[in-house]
Amino acid sequence: MPGQRTRGVLLKGVEGMPVQVPREILGCQARLGPAATLAWINLLALAQAGKPMHIDDLTEAMGLPKWEVSKALALLADQGWINDEGLEIQLVVPELPEAAAALETPVEVEPEAFEWLVSYWSARVDAASPEEMRKLLYWMEVKGLSHEVIAVAVEEMLVSAAQPSFPYLEGILRNWHAAGIRTYNDLLENSHLTKVLGPIAGSRELSPAEEKWKEVFPDEFE
Repeated sequence: MPGQRTRGVLLKGVEGMPVQVPREILGCQARLGPAATLAWINLLALAQAGKPMHIDDLTEAMGLPKWEVSKALALLADQGWINDEGLEIQLVVPELPEAAAALETPVEVEPEAFEWLVSYWSARVDAASPEEMRKLLYWMEVKGLSHEVIAVAVEEMLVSAAQPSFPYLEGILRNWHAAGIRTYNDLLENSHLTKVLGPIAGSRELSPAEEKWKEVFPDEFE
């Protein structure tokens, strides 16, 4: 009848449930858009099936032009849903800022440490934008990572990424945070997580990256 609200259509599952989609991606559809959301789900299906990703195959499967699929992948990387590590793309379910803020107690950040980190990023990568400075402070204040850890992550990015970017840095930081890394000593005790500190974990010799900040924070290396 006109004006009468229907009760909806009953949905039944697919036998075997070949793709297990996290609810977070569904909640972010409006922000990511249909192309990026579908691209991530396709990547997830390939990962769960143990198959490699080829951009041409993904383009054909989605029925979209190659430039649009490439744009969707770039958006996913920028929003933290994928971490492009060169020969390997790691799928990520990023923490929503509001959820992270509710679960974690902010850490008091020393102004000198934050200023030093901003200078370090600017010297090693490029002049830090206001948004990049806000995100650096977020990783120190909300996520509790020390400025030394983030500086090592910068060096990790520079030796690992063909095109270093802030989303790539955040991918490294997410992985380390999930592994319980908060301080420089945490990294030394888990040297398998990093390329730049791995060789020195046993010898205890300082890397070029460490030498750069040792002059600023000598107490950390006593």
